[in-house]
This record gives sequence, C-alpha cells and structure tokens, in this order.
Amino acid sequence: MIKKVAFIGHRVTDMDRAKKFYGEVLGLDKTAEYEGKWCEFDTPEGKTIALDTFSPEGTPPYMALETDDIAAEVERLKQAGVEVLLDVQDNKVCKMAIIKDPEGNGIMLHEIAPERAK
Repeated sequence: MIKKVAFIGHRVTDMDRAKKFYGEVLGLDKTAEYEGKWCEFDTPEGKTIALDTFSPEGTPPYMALETDDIAAEVERLKQAGVEVLLDVQDNKVCKMAIIKDPEGNGIMLHEIAPERAK
C-alpha cells in the first residue's frame, strides 16, 4: 500500500554546489548523505528533497512513493497492467522499484530500511 510521498529527487552534477544551495541558501536541514552521491534535505514540514549524482543526464525531477511492502505493491501493480521499468532493488538503505504511469513518467516506489524509518 502506498503510504506517502517519500521524497522528490533531483539529479545534480555538482553535489557540493547543490548542498550549498539547498542548505545555506535555502536554509534546509541536511538529514542524510551517502558517499557524496546522494544527499537529503528536509523542508520545515518534514518533506524530503533528495539530490543524486548517478541518475542519467537529462533525468527530470522525480517522485518516490513510500510503501510498506514493496514486493507486494510491485506484484499488485503488475497484475493491474502497470509497466515496471526497474524491478525491486535492495541497496540496504532502502528497497526501490520504478514503474511507469500512463503518461510515460517514471515513478519510484520506495521502502525505507526499518532502522531509517522516522
């Protein structure tokens, strides 16, 4: 079941420059960082903006929807005829999959690792 918007992601080419903008200029709180390839900032009401350096060039901002059981959710969506672009992947920080909406937009499904849940 979809629980909430997990985060909105943005591809960046210069993580240091992006961190300075989101942290110092916008004044958002940095809440996570992984190997200089991924960084998270929270807005005052607790919404997360994620920055990544590994999405392919030209990747537009993307939405991630939090689910409590990603394997079951992906299977449910497959049964409903939804195209799965990336099946469930586990990177130990989270599990994720990417589906395609009817307009061709990619949507990430996300299941946070239990120890990271807020």
